[in-house]
Amino acid sequence: MTRPLRKEQEIVFLPVEREVPERRTARRRSFNFSRSRLPALVALLLLGYLAITFSSQFSRLSVLQKNVDSIQQEVQELKQKNAALREELQMVQSDAYIEKTAREKLGLVKPGETRVVPVPPGTQLKELETPSKSNIVGD
Repeated sequence: MTRPLRKEQEIVFLPVEREVPERRTARRRSFNFSRSRLPALVALLLLGYLAITFSSQFSRLSVLQKNVDSIQQEVQELKQKNAALREELQMVQSDAYIEKTAREKLGLVKPGETRVVPVPPGTQLKELETPSKSNIVGD
């Protein structure tokens, strides 16, 4: 005998939808400056900038100071040279210097003086003529 086949209830297990708690929409944490590293980073960058700026300014200052020192030394040298040139100018304008230069370089003599030219030994001299009225150049 056969029994009637009975179909048992099919039980299908469907996934149960659980209630998923909503993600917290609570307010986000605000950016807290006291706890963040941003102020320290900004301060560090500012200090770095200031250090670089000051060092470049100090190097520029030292170069300018060296220039000032060299210019002051040059001024002192020029003052000394100027004083020496003034003394030389006074000497050149004096009557004694003019007379000395006229005697030594130009071979001039004062009226009434005789010019004597030393001749090195062993030099042959030409026959000198005695001055006469015909070979004297006059005014």
